[in-house]
Amino acid sequence: MPAIIGLVLAVGAILYMMNGTKLPIVFAFFQEGVEIAFVFFGSLGAGIARGSFADTVNMFKSFGTIFFYSPPKPLGLVNEIVELANINRRDGPIAMQNVEIKNPFLQNAVNMVVDGVDADVIDSTLTTEIALTRERDKSAVEYLKFMAEVAPSMGMVGTMIGLVAMLKTMDDLGSIGDAFAIALLTTMWGAIFAYVFFKPFAEKLDSFSKSDLQACMLIKEGVLLVKGNTNPRVIADRLSTRLAPKARAELAAEQEAA
Repeated sequence: MPAIIGLVLAVGAILYMMNGTKLPIVFAFFQEGVEIAFVFFGSLGAGIARGSFADTVNMFKSFGTIFFYSPPKPLGLVNEIVELANINRRDGPIAMQNVEIKNPFLQNAVNMVVDGVDADVIDSTLTTEIALTRERDKSAVEYLKFMAEVAPSMGMVGTMIGLVAMLKTMDDLGSIGDAFAIALLTTMWGAIFAYVFFKPFAEKLDSFSKSDLQACMLIKEGVLLVKGNTNPRVIADRLSTRLAPKARAELAAEQEAA
């Protein structure tokens, strides 16, 4: 939702400024979209040339995360892990397979505990999964940052094309304005793509990835404590160090009430 709100505000401001211009030929160029296509596909082409095609596919897949990301709730995860620890101590690890777990990473970790996998193997497996997920996320982030750098350059290329066209038609005064408009519009769209879309998307995706990383580290520590048959209260105390002060106070209050 924040991504959508931010885009609405940014694009709305741009459209408001466009609508306020008194130059009909410029508005006509806005409508044609030639400059938009030039900057976008030029930047995308540079991105495809930069690495493997799988990186491009991964970047486009990340758009779903940018717009529909649901941040993990550390306090909820701690409570869930403590409940699993209670079940493990009371009924044994097999009983945990009957618990509905929505977080896929936590589900995978609990499955290994239920299957009796050694703690060291669980630790190494989860660590590897966390590292690989982070690398995939960083790949998409770096791709978007690269496009944010390329977009203004593509705008400058379009500007030079427009200036060359203008110089070649100096004897035709009627075409000078069209060529000059192309020169300015490509620069403008290069800046818009870079600073309204690509760079904010990269920063947001990186922030989401870090949130997921922290949640996964919390899950790994908690599941290893459950595997060791640690007292649920001790688990709550250990995991509370990963929570924000407000969430930590809420967890302490819940533990006292229990």
